[in-house]
Amino acid sequence: MAGRIRPDDVEAVRERSDIVQVISGYLQLKKAGRDSLTGLCPFHAEKTPSLSVSPSKQVYYCFGCGEGGNVFNFVRKVESLTFAEAVELLAKQVGVVLRYEGQTTAGRRAEGKRHAIHQAIDQAAQLYHRTLLEATGAAEARRYVASRGITPESVERFVIGYAPGASDFLLKHLARTYSPELLLEAGLLGRDPSGATRDQFRARVMFPVHDLSGNAVGFGGRLLPGDRSPAKYMNSADGPVYHKSTLLYNLNRAKGEVTRAGRVFVVEGYTDVIALDQAGVPNAVATCGTAFGEDHVRQLSRFAERVVLAFDSDEAGARAGERAFQFHQRYPVQLSVLVLPEGQDPADFATASGGEAFIELADRAVPLVGYMLDRILRGKDLGNIEQRAQLVREGLAIVAELDDPVAREEYARQLAGRLGESENAVMLELERVLAGQGAPSPTAERARRVRGPDEEVEGEVLKLLVQAPTLCSRWIAKLHSEQFGKPTYRKAFEAIIEASSDGGVEDVAALVSRAHDRSGDQVARLVAGLAVERPKSESEPTEDYVEQLFLRLEEFSLKRKADSIRRELERVNPLKAPHEYEQLFQQLIEVEGARRRIRPT
Repeated sequence: MAGRIRPDDVEAVRERSDIVQVISGYLQLKKAGRDSLTGLCPFHAEKTPSLSVSPSKQVYYCFGCGEGGNVFNFVRKVESLTFAEAVELLAKQVGVVLRYEGQTTAGRRAEGKRHAIHQAIDQAAQLYHRTLLEATGAAEARRYVASRGITPESVERFVIGYAPGASDFLLKHLARTYSPELLLEAGLLGRDPSGATRDQFRARVMFPVHDLSGNAVGFGGRLLPGDRSPAKYMNSADGPVYHKSTLLYNLNRAKGEVTRAGRVFVVEGYTDVIALDQAGVPNAVATCGTAFGEDHVRQLSRFAERVVLAFDSDEAGARAGERAFQFHQRYPVQLSVLVLPEGQDPADFATASGGEAFIELADRAVPLVGYMLDRILRGKDLGNIEQRAQLVREGLAIVAELDDPVAREEYARQLAGRLGESENAVMLELERVLAGQGAPSPTAERARRVRGPDEEVEGEVLKLLVQAPTLCSRWIAKLHSEQFGKPTYRKAFEAIIEASSDGGVEDVAALVSRAHDRSGDQVARLVAGLAVERPKSESEPTEDYVEQLFLRLEEFSLKRKADSIRRELERVNPLKAPHEYEQLFQQLIEVEGARRRIRPT
């Protein structure tokens, strides 16, 4: 692992990276004002531009979904990178050589070996690719690729190749550059029963697999038709850079489109992904030689809001659905299951019917819980009373696992309707099941949080501190963090005041970085929004507007303090603790008096 990037190098990268130029590499920006450009936000689906970019402040903010920050935040979000990875990516673009702190000799060696393994796998992919395109002995492989409807453009785009049948084809070509030990560790070589090294992949069509950053990490190899080997597909074994439980084929190419669409299709095979891409559905991925699991959902939750499991058989969909149900609530994604018409896989369907037909079919994919209930009810005798009672219990065992009380109620009602049972009876049974689990009743009162006038004032004050610090200068010394009731606003205020004491908040991009370092992404997005969103004053803010706003902030702060004292008074018995009660009562009088005196007119 590399050490920590030196802070002055991070600042150099930020200062040299023009946020307008960087964002323009991902979407089209149009001039919208003196210091504003707008475009379609890549982080949620929209038809009207709501992303605003400020060239002078070097920040962006989306008024639709609330994403915002400086150039590092944008690259991290759009590429799903860590902070260090985003800095490294931008450093390459602007020509900054990064220096690291605290990297050990062993760490440097491990980093060097990992880099060499990536290079070896990439060179193997290029060699297999040239072999497929040019070698006389690859004619049968070329015919197979063409028979699957894979176009020459897709062969190039996905770097599809062919590994000849010779046991030392790859070894001979790479041994001049890499040691057999490193090629073994990379999964490119294996050992035969005698212990001799030989090529791991032989006589197979090769599909290179890449990690999120586009580094080659392994392969999936497909036998040609007629070959008698028992394993039709062979995948790289887990190793230093290949981890099948987290890898998804094509996610490195598809992640941008997945982010824009908010939806990803998970299919079973590499050729399914390629056929969908050719049909105009670029947001499809496939697992790499393992079942769809929790790590895959965790990975996809970084990019998509909806995950559609698209399978060519109901049994495959059922297996994936049952696995996914165990952990799907841990991640902010909606899972649904799409089972294609009998006998068709996604590649067949996309090739025969086209991408639009696939999208239309996918729009009717069944939500995961609904799909599992369908499986329980399918083929059952609903005219049998005992059978219906058993199905109610089986269905509610699934429904009761849901954390969302609204979803629990809705699915319980659907179950009652499909079985022809009384809603009241099914809901009472759900109550009984939940009580046995110690879960809250689905009829419990649910409070919905509404943004109050105190939060509106707090947000407006913070906005002025960032956008009009000169107007706020005479008030800053009187402000303190306790005046902000909302925790994120309090943290943003602390970052702003810290920046002010260090010389000002004019460098908004640096302020965003400071907020991120202090408190994380949520506060960094908030600060970016404060810098871009216009104040609520009818015209440009004036000293009078600022004064009225700051007085309102203090009034709300004193009100919270008074409410807290009242709660304490309710706790104290005036007969048993008269002195404590009298002290609290005097404090309440003073606070309420102060609140009345500062109330703006």
